[in-house]
Amino acid sequence: MNGFKAPEQDRGPKQEAMEAGNYPGRLVQVMVLGLQEQRAFKGEPKAPQVDLMLTYEFADEFVVDEEGNEIEDKPRWLSETIPMHSLDADLAKSTKRYYAMDPTKQHDGDWSALVDIPVNIVITKKPGTGKNADKVYNNIASISSMRPKDAAKAPALVNEPRLFTAYSDDVDGFKALPQWLQDKIKGGLDFEGGPLDIALKGGVQKKEEKEDPVNEADESPQNNEDGDW
Repeated sequence: MNGFKAPEQDRGPKQEAMEAGNYPGRLVQVMVLGLQEQRAFKGEPKAPQVDLMLTYEFADEFVVDEEGNEIEDKPRWLSETIPMHSLDADLAKSTKRYYAMDPTKQHDGDWSALVDIPVNIVITKKPGTGKNADKVYNNIASISSMRPKDAAKAPALVNEPRLFTAYSDDVDGFKALPQWLQDKIKGGLDFEGGPLDIALKGGVQKKEEKEDPVNEADESPQNNEDGDW
């Protein structure tokens, strides 16, 4: 996994939010961001969780140039960051996302096997708050399986599917990420002393590597808004 293509926000003029609705697309990226602090819920603190970022490539929505013309080799992307759960956590958003893409559990909980799977993506529009009050953002409301006959006709991914985990020593993949995402990963509560931390420092992993949760996630998530790429 040597790097990522820059997502749409880094590839041209600022894009307007898409209209709310149901869109066809495919999962293009899966990234495990490590153990992260969570936002409080109704004033109550939440326990840290391993965060999972999922990025979807839309089949029929494209980045536009300065003149408003669609660039057909640059489909739009949208990401969501959610804490990971065991699939036994029926109400967890990560569980719902997983089963939308692997309803028969063919891949036995392995998120890395889901890239390139076609899905229906329901998105909403949400005004920003505070310093972003003049902006409108898209959020992912839900994901659902695509009917087999629709999946068979779904356009192929334009971008190469990518995987990244903070529990690897993939320095090239890490350095290809946007700076804000690098900072988030490095700020993870279990980053220090892990394989990636040691590799970035030019060292050798001497301790037992931390288990990568991409195949088996724990705990219960809350939904996080998408970050700008």
